[in-house]
Amino acid sequence: MTEEYSFPPFEEEIQNLLGKFGGKRMETYRGEDITPLWDLKGEGLPWSYKYLYAAPKLEKIVLSVQSFRDKLMSYGAGIWPDDEHALPIFNAYWAESAKGSYFIVDFYPTADCICDIPYMEKYLEPLEDICNRGMDYFPGLGSGRNPNWFKALVSPYCLSGDFSPSTKETQQKVLELMTTYLTIYHDLWEKDTPRDSEYMKPLNRRKDAIKENFREKDPGGFMMVKAVGQELAELGLRALF
Repeated sequence: MTEEYSFPPFEEEIQNLLGKFGGKRMETYRGEDITPLWDLKGEGLPWSYKYLYAAPKLEKIVLSVQSFRDKLMSYGAGIWPDDEHALPIFNAYWAESAKGSYFIVDFYPTADCICDIPYMEKYLEPLEDICNRGMDYFPGLGSGRNPNWFKALVSPYCLSGDFSPSTKETQQKVLELMTTYLTIYHDLWEKDTPRDSEYMKPLNRRKDAIKENFREKDPGGFMMVKAVGQELAELGLRALF
């Protein structure tokens, strides 16, 4: 008998882990009211939300879930460190439908790792085992078929790729990768302490450059413009990145 398709429990699993950061939902971000993002509907978008949370050591935690015609789910979670902490940027993105999946999970380094090997050893090497497991689950993964600017910002432990069809087994594996990366990030966050302001200057410049590139080049932006209009789509990008 053919397996009946259903969407994965991304929201429940990720929200449980994000709750460990003790964040408080934000109503404004950088002076802008972001409550319109809590309940977005539009053409081909029966429901969606984007929530931002404030937490110690972090600029923001982002959780985004979007349903396109109830046939394609777009899931996203991001964690951005504040300007005093050298933590990497956690990112998990998953586009999921019965026809197939596309996903990314990584810690985007805020330092230039070849110039700062101790940073890589502290913040990225803890991903070694789970990254290798992901490569075993989905041979051929890496930074995937992504544009050059994206490949320039990811870590050596970025897992990204697409496959079809989607099954319960593939869903469980993707979710395992994302929850394990997030658990490791939480462990790093708990132990992290503020760094010297001079050390942080190039890290914050890189973090700002990552934001700018995502805002300008996000490939899903056109779908949101079509669904909710230019103004709300741009607000969503400013909140996400």
